[in-house]
Amino acid sequence: MKKVAIIFLVLLIGGFIGYLIFNIQNPDFENLNPEEQYEKIISQRTQAIAQAIKAGVYKCCINPPCTMCYSEANQWNNHKAGTCACDDLIAQGKEPCPQCKRGLCKGEGSSCNFKPNDTQ
Repeated sequence: MKKVAIIFLVLLIGGFIGYLIFNIQNPDFENLNPEEQYEKIISQRTQAIAQAIKAGVYKCCINPPCTMCYSEANQWNNHKAGTCACDDLIAQGKEPCPQCKRGLCKGEGSSCNFKPNDTQ
């Protein structure tokens, strides 16, 4: 009987410690403060974009990649959020999304021409 009580006590204490460790390392999202929630969302979005790049559905033209195409369906991702076609658009002589365009055309007065060169 003592062995059963000791085993039960060890399991109970081990479960309680495991519960505490899990909750400390993985707090529920709603229990985070706004800054922690923001950081978690950005981190998860970055990981998701990296996976989409590996899968070949996120073809961005800037580094780090744009987030606009991931976050919303628009004309630059063929109206499918979570994908990006900006690199393909530039190859076709079309403009990329506004975020990519800003990243590629930095500086006051800089001009970016995404039209194909007619003198080839």
